[in-house]
Amino acid sequence: MSEAPVAAPSPPVDRARRSTRRSDRRDARRLVPFRLAGGTLVVWLLLAVASTSWWPIHRDGAMVTAAATAIVLGTVVALLGAVLRLPTAVVAIATVAAFTVSGVPAAVPSQANGLLPTGRGLVDLFAGVALGWKQLVTISLPVGSYEALLVPYFVTLLVATVTAVSVATRASRQELASIPALVLFAVGIVVGPSRLDTSIVTAVVLVAIALVWALTVRHVRRAVAVATTIGSRVPVARSIVRPALVGTGTIVAAAVVATGLGLVAPPSAERTVARTDVVKPFDPRDHVSPLSGFRSYEEQDTADAPQLRVSGLPEDGFVRIATLDTYDGVVYRVGGSDGGTASGTFERVPTAVDVRGVRGTTVDVGVTVEGYRGVWLPTVGDLERVDFTGAGADETRGAFFYNDSTSTGAVIGGVDEGTSYELTAVLPDQPTERQLASARPGDAAVPTARDVPDAVRDTVESTTASATTPGAKLLAALQALKRNGYVSHGVGDDRTSRSGHGADRIQELLTAPLMIGDQEQYAAAAALMADELGFPARVVMGFTPGGDAGGAAARGASTEKGGTTTFRGSDVTARIEVDTAQWGWVLLNPNPTVREIPNEQQQTPQPVTRPETVVPPPPVDRQDQDQQAPPESDRNTPPVQPLWLQILLAVLPWALGVLGVLAIVLLPFALIVAAKRVRRRRRRNAPTPRGRIVGAWDEYRDALLDRGHEVSGAATRREAVAGAPGAGGTGLAALADRAVFGPNDPDATTADRMWSATEDAIGTLHTGRNRRERFRSAVSLRSLRRPGRVRGGRGQGPSGRGDYSGPRPDERRGRPSEDRGTP
Repeated sequence: MSEAPVAAPSPPVDRARRSTRRSDRRDARRLVPFRLAGGTLVVWLLLAVASTSWWPIHRDGAMVTAAATAIVLGTVVALLGAVLRLPTAVVAIATVAAFTVSGVPAAVPSQANGLLPTGRGLVDLFAGVALGWKQLVTISLPVGSYEALLVPYFVTLLVATVTAVSVATRASRQELASIPALVLFAVGIVVGPSRLDTSIVTAVVLVAIALVWALTVRHVRRAVAVATTIGSRVPVARSIVRPALVGTGTIVAAAVVATGLGLVAPPSAERTVARTDVVKPFDPRDHVSPLSGFRSYEEQDTADAPQLRVSGLPEDGFVRIATLDTYDGVVYRVGGSDGGTASGTFERVPTAVDVRGVRGTTVDVGVTVEGYRGVWLPTVGDLERVDFTGAGADETRGAFFYNDSTSTGAVIGGVDEGTSYELTAVLPDQPTERQLASARPGDAAVPTARDVPDAVRDTVESTTASATTPGAKLLAALQALKRNGYVSHGVGDDRTSRSGHGADRIQELLTAPLMIGDQEQYAAAAALMADELGFPARVVMGFTPGGDAGGAAARGASTEKGGTTTFRGSDVTARIEVDTAQWGWVLLNPNPTVREIPNEQQQTPQPVTRPETVVPPPPVDRQDQDQQAPPESDRNTPPVQPLWLQILLAVLPWALGVLGVLAIVLLPFALIVAAKRVRRRRRRNAPTPRGRIVGAWDEYRDALLDRGHEVSGAATRREAVAGAPGAGGTGLAALADRAVFGPNDPDATTADRMWSATEDAIGTLHTGRNRRERFRSAVSLRSLRRPGRVRGGRGQGPSGRGDYSGPRPDERRGRPSEDRGTP
């Protein structure tokens, strides 16, 4: 009597099961398009909201183009991977290929040839992946599409799109796809501006969308699980829609409360982001103060020499060289004592400087450098845009840095003859003298002056006694300098006048019977006096027609036909800027008009209210201002590069581009070989001898697959080697079967012998094959992508695993371990 009819299901039950399986497959086919479309659309929404944190960085339409390109290509790569069930390595390779093909037109448009990349563009593209981040946090914002600074955003968005869409369409927990969008948003905050340009509402909306989606996906997953368990459909409205709406309402309410709190009590201080802590590439403290070389412009060989040619400058315009706000008793310099002040932070200017808050007149000025030398770039007003022209314009542009708080520009390596550029700037509106009398001190932060001589306070007290308001006191102090001072540069037949503006020189200027000096001393003294009155003050050095010498100047700037002004060395001057509560920084001229200096015997000594204070000499490590390098020194001028180095620098970008293309082409093959090596090492280092033996067999079987031999996933080991090329396969199959199903556990010696035989057998597979065929076997993906290569085959390990570290087959059938050898 056979038991088969009893065990077999009845035909109606069998038909019912087949009908249920067909129904499940139809439902699965219907769910896949909905999952692909729904997950992709939600990811797009998340990425679009997250990209808003990058807008303050670029503020340019090129960012929109880069975003659309990255999202579309990333979605195509991810959906192809989901539909074709491609391995992660293949998806990663496709992502790199998409980045290479589209990166230059999308992220480095200035180096693209239409829609095709160029060699220089590819070099900049891949260099931007590694170096663009540092450049991004050391440059003023916004950057637009300057150089390759769109690359960090493009590559981050591309990777985020591929990852998020892949997770949303392939992973068991779709809600994890919101993590790449959150990371994209956070990265934009970190590399963005220190001020709060990204709205709090945007951050709350992004988190709310992610939470709503996670809640909805969770209810869908639970409904599917319930339907599978009970074998019937679950009402969508009751099981998914209603709970999702309730949760969404809760999340929206929490979002409204969080947004309200953020708007009512916003952060009072600037954010700490990457650009606030990064080490800036240009440190003004590394360079000599330009004011210390003031007298060198008045020397006989430079006073008449042309320094700058400027076109478009308004009448009596002022060309700024540098703004100096730090006084240490020896010299006025830029950047504070430790470089941590706002004036010490110089950044690259990619497109333009934000001057929307400056009220004034916009001018376009052209500058050509002739005799002037130095690291400080002459500018006008508050700079908005600069465009370098002529030979070496690209190099000069890359070396240009700007400080917005002091309106001071600098070029690493300095400028030399022939440097030319176009400036667009705003000349701030200035108050009249009557309006200035009512001025109040502003709240700008400048470094505290050190070692200020007592004569500054005494002079302020004696000259401002009759004034009542801070603005009137400031005007009275400056007018006293103009009224009592005489101009002498200490050259030629001029009355002897020491150079420098240290504490001892300012003390001498303010206490001598005759106040004799030049713009260097008067500007320094005026800035210290303004600071004594409570006005934040700084010294500004530059050029102006006549050098603030008045109508008595024998030499000065000449204005040519066409409105071009040539500034000579004698046109150098120094003024001060004071910060007022009403007009911001105001440029003031404290210098006396050039006039004849009387004999000292005819003058009545000026009363001094307090005895002269002996100022101690400066420390040894301070540089004597009289020994500062003159501006015409070429110490900042880079040496001429040898011919071989010029050739190397010209060829290097193309060589790097070719190497980059070769690396991209070979990268997929290297990844495949590396994956196979990792798999081989894992198999050979299995924790048990039995696992190592089975790993050796798996290595041989994968070599057969890569060789082109067809191996069925359900074939036994002996069936797998039937008709296989090479030699030794039959012995390997027998040894592996004996290790798995034999009565005793194999030892380490047997495992070593199995691996040695496996290596010999794999070596015979390449016998008689040429180099191309061996390469194709080495980079073949058949052994990596073959489904069920471990599971489902007869004679495989427990639970379908290849390491065989679980219980033996006879142990799973309930036989005691001590009876394994019993037949």
